[in-house]
Amino acid sequence: MLPKPKNWGSFEVEPFKSYLHRLPDQYRHIHHAVIKDWVYRHWREFQQWLPLHPLSWHYEIVEMTNDEVMTISHTDDRPQLLRYWGDDLLDGSQRRKTWLGRHMLEKGTTPVPMIVLKNAGRWTHPRSHNKHYMVEPYQIVEGHMRLAYLQAMIRRSHPALSCKHEVLVCSIPDVQQPA
Repeated sequence: MLPKPKNWGSFEVEPFKSYLHRLPDQYRHIHHAVIKDWVYRHWREFQQWLPLHPLSWHYEIVEMTNDEVMTISHTDDRPQLLRYWGDDLLDGSQRRKTWLGRHMLEKGTTPVPMIVLKNAGRWTHPRSHNKHYMVEPYQIVEGHMRLAYLQAMIRRSHPALSCKHEVLVCSIPDVQQPA
């Protein structure tokens, strides 16, 4: 089992470097972005994914075009919420003042790869209260705000928009049974 980050959820959470040193050797093969941006930063949410055995998934960094990024979605009514967040980045003032908003509007891409599941429509989303099935071709797993901002920038042809974006694409092994 992965160790919980010490003091997680507080302002004194252990530094990532310290957490990485405590990571058991059996998990060192997992992509660094998964450990840092999902397990370490979003510990509680990551725990909800454990029934789908995310430590056994295949992870690969790919470059997605803007058209491909637009095929990443979410279950239930979340796509509307993501659209609202993205439009608010471009129309409002608060989101563009955040470090993430500033970075994306200036650089035209995400600061770290989003994590998405590929072709996972036969599994229910572990955080869905109504047991909705995940969407295809790509289900957002981690990086909801980055996805919202990036898709709004694509829809509106933002001048700083990059042509390609790094995304961490995961797949659940075929031997695993749907939930």
